[in-house]
Amino acid sequence: MKRAIVCGFLLISARLVPAFQTAVLPEILISGWAKAGPPAEFQRRNLFDYINGGAEIFLEFGFDRLFVQHYKKENSEIVLELFQMESPESALGIYLMKCGVETPIEGVPARNSGDKTQFTILKDRAFIHVNNLDGREALLPVMVDLARGLLKFIPQGEPVTLLDELPQEGRVTGSERLIRGPYALQSVFTLGEGDPLGLQGKVFALAADYRDQAGEPSTRLIIPYPDELRAAAALQNLLDNLDSYLKVIEKRDRGFTFVDFRRKTGTVERTGSKLEIRLNLIVRSSRPSSFPPQPVRKPAAVSGGTGLM
Repeated sequence: MKRAIVCGFLLISARLVPAFQTAVLPEILISGWAKAGPPAEFQRRNLFDYINGGAEIFLEFGFDRLFVQHYKKENSEIVLELFQMESPESALGIYLMKCGVETPIEGVPARNSGDKTQFTILKDRAFIHVNNLDGREALLPVMVDLARGLLKFIPQGEPVTLLDELPQEGRVTGSERLIRGPYALQSVFTLGEGDPLGLQGKVFALAADYRDQAGEPSTRLIIPYPDELRAAAALQNLLDNLDSYLKVIEKRDRGFTFVDFRRKTGTVERTGSKLEIRLNLIVRSSRPSSFPPQPVRKPAAVSGGTGLM
């Protein structure tokens, strides 16, 4: 649901050349508001100083630097966070993890989701938060003005087409995710320790939820590797390091089938330079299982993401 916002605050000044060319936060002034000190800058080596316990996912997707600027007016405060990621794909990956169910804010000229407490915005390789620290809805127009002032300095960039690899039929809109390593993978499914898909922080995997004609849910991952050798090596690495809660019940030349302790099956298939993994496909029969009873183990939560099924 879109929220109607009337931008009643005048954007007075937005100087300097585009932020992504100078690696400097542009000067954005809003009528009646003042910057609370200079912007803070964080790089890979000290991102943990600002995001305690949540920096890993940014680093995994490809973090470049972060600028943080506080704005104050009387007792109100708004904080702008500009994350510069190393590519548009990296920024999209973070955005999809953090945006939740998208609720676009009217007046923000870029893909976004938010409410009166926080805007989450994506443009090119920029991931942006506009935070309203006291949560008053009256500050929504100021947040919109601040977002608009920053976005005019960020180039539009080329559209990211990675998700086009995911089949359309049966796909649950809004469930799409990008994965570039174990932290993002944990929000989808636990396949094994370390980096079981061999992504090495360089290859993007694509994931989404699906429903079949009967309404039964499943999850699909597609991993396009640079070549067949990398894909074959990744398949073997996954088989060798498969989580102990997953039991291989069939092996094939280019894939295998496994069952988890819930008696749901998954399949892994390699076609050329791609791996396709399907999860939670069916509930198997109630015949006795070789698995001892186990509590349902949920994937580790990633702050700000909705996760897949």
